[in-house]
Amino acid sequence: MSTLLVISPLARVRWVAGRLEISAAGHVVTLSISEADALAVMHAFAQPSTVSEVRTQFSFIDVDSLIAELQSAAVLVPPAQVAAIESARWDVDSLTFHRRSRASAGGGSPPVSPPVVPARPASTMFRLDWPTHPMLQNLPSLLNARESRRSWPDEPTRDLGRLLWLSARNRDTGPHVVSRPYPSGGAAYSLELYPVVAPDAVASVPAGIYRYLPDTHALELISPDAHKPVLAGAAAAAGAERAPVAIVVTSRFERASSTYGELAYSLVLKEVGALFQTFYLVAEYLGLAVCALGGGCPDDLFAEAIGAHDLIEPVVGELVVGPASR
Repeated sequence: MSTLLVISPLARVRWVAGRLEISAAGHVVTLSISEADALAVMHAFAQPSTVSEVRTQFSFIDVDSLIAELQSAAVLVPPAQVAAIESARWDVDSLTFHRRSRASAGGGSPPVSPPVVPARPASTMFRLDWPTHPMLQNLPSLLNARESRRSWPDEPTRDLGRLLWLSARNRDTGPHVVSRPYPSGGAAYSLELYPVVAPDAVASVPAGIYRYLPDTHALELISPDAHKPVLAGAAAAAGAERAPVAIVVTSRFERASSTYGELAYSLVLKEVGALFQTFYLVAEYLGLAVCALGGGCPDDLFAEAIGAHDLIEPVVGELVVGPASR
């Protein structure tokens, strides 16, 4: 093979439970040869080399299966990918955590949860006063009524536009200023919203994957025919029969990482939480039913549909929205 390969900047080697573990941001290599030989083969790709060149250095062992495994785990990559990886400015530990959390489908026996209210020693309690000043749109009622709803009547979602405008529009359209209704660390606002619409789920909006444009409050059609697996995954994650509209949230990660470095992924997750709480309260106000999901979006298919690599614009959250049952 004449293809050049080199060690990925995301590769790392650890000693785990008495075994050598070679990985690249969550992808772990299964070693088929001795650990010393594996390290020697990896080191041979410290500079871009072809498989044929490396094979001649290790004629006494079968290196082809190891090299194939290293490639499939993205430990060895083409040199062109190195520049793309480095330009995304991911911290290795953050990317590993992101990919492993996205890949986890749960399952197995549920853990034993601690009590909701932990045991505490007896102490003096001070009751706080309830707010007495007027609250905008009766905020306490919205907070008390907020909940995840996992069923939606078979009728159009009429207020999707209002939900997006109140929750995620750009309030300032200056060339270098972003201001939205929810907070973001350093006003980075790295999140992008992709409403995925089922047939007849939104009046006057055909089925498909859309990008929400917060500056102009519009939907940009990205794909008219890639919505089905996304909606199926969202419905399964919600434990529902169907998902009228799934809003897939991605992060243009460099907006955060260029300023905050290793802190960036933590800030992105906090921004997702702030956005989701905003969605919940606005949906409650509008009479919509929302359910945030722990996963469900087929990341590889979605990245292909929107034309973005998951290093540059990874999926970081998803929720389902539809009309509330009366």
